[in-house]
Amino acid sequence: MSHAIVAPSSLERTVQCPASLGLEALYPETEQSPDAAEGEASHWAGAELLAGRLPMEGDVAPNGVRLSIEMLEGADLYYNDVYRALQPYQRHTTSGAIEVAVDIHSISPLCWGTPDYRNWVNPGRLRLMLWDYKFGYRVVEAFENYQLIAYALGAVAQMGIDAALVDVEMRIVQPRAHHREGPVRIWSCAATDLEPYRAIAAAKVEEALGPAPSAHVGPGCRDCRARHACPTLQGAAYDACDVAGGSQPLELTPLALGIELRTLKRAQSLLDARVSGLEEQVTAANRRGVNVPHWKIEHGEGRKVWNVPAAQVIQTGELLGGLALAKRVDAITPLQALKAGLPPALVDAMSRRIPGGATLVPDDGSTARRVFGVNRNVG
Repeated sequence: MSHAIVAPSSLERTVQCPASLGLEALYPETEQSPDAAEGEASHWAGAELLAGRLPMEGDVAPNGVRLSIEMLEGADLYYNDVYRALQPYQRHTTSGAIEVAVDIHSISPLCWGTPDYRNWVNPGRLRLMLWDYKFGYRVVEAFENYQLIAYALGAVAQMGIDAALVDVEMRIVQPRAHHREGPVRIWSCAATDLEPYRAIAAAKVEEALGPAPSAHVGPGCRDCRARHACPTLQGAAYDACDVAGGSQPLELTPLALGIELRTLKRAQSLLDARVSGLEEQVTAANRRGVNVPHWKIEHGEGRKVWNVPAAQVIQTGELLGGLALAKRVDAITPLQALKAGLPPALVDAMSRRIPGGATLVPDDGSTARRVFGVNRNVG
């Protein structure tokens, strides 16, 4: 699959660190990771559902990956969210654009991308509804998400509509990431509210394509292909080691406590980014036969999995003396039961919502910005 030079999927990183755009070009992705391949296969299954076709367990996606139950469940969650969100407007999933590319020239002539799904509705005011399906485990927020912002800008421009007449609803569907809001996160705003983000992104991309882009460490370093070769990240990681080794009084004031925890968390993320980059480099060197002192590759035994559909396994057991190779029958989820037609009152009476665990999370001010409509200032 071809990618734009300025890709929406990495735009957040370019905004954080303009130098990353050129550095990553020096280290193109040579092979797809197993996790990325599974995500692509689950995306394909979701697109099939939206188009009115029914993928099954064991089907082979175009990238050669066989669909598992987990991939299908994720795709089903994605389809269900689109279907339910469009129902009030009497729109069906097949009426929207499924993985149709858009140009995003308002950010850069080199910027284009492919939203997973989008549809237009008119509940009294024109609204663009935009979906991005994520199969990974790391939480992705919808609010102030530059990938969604870029897609929305491109979709509105493609329609040739005055942004002042449009609202935008951007949705992230992520079945495997635990989040207090659940697997679906939503950010709604007027299309004109995206202009400050567009201006920031356009300025950062212009810097990135210029002669002397600046380098800055931050969350985007975790996925940067050049993180193993970045002197800025290397220096920040060494500084993080010094911070971690520094002594602090046992009793801290609330202010000092909050500052130190924030500092160490940032140091931890920088070290993680640096370590993961070096691990990939050492692994690649070992696979080429290059010896890296202190490190070697070991392969675990792994687990055996079926490479044929489950129905074939069960049928084989029945033919060979009635061997029971099927799992115990289980009930579908409450959400699936609602879709199947079970009355909501019965579902509520027969189900409960399990409270989520208490988690300490950073407060970056995004909640206040979302409530009061104040855009962040990305320097």
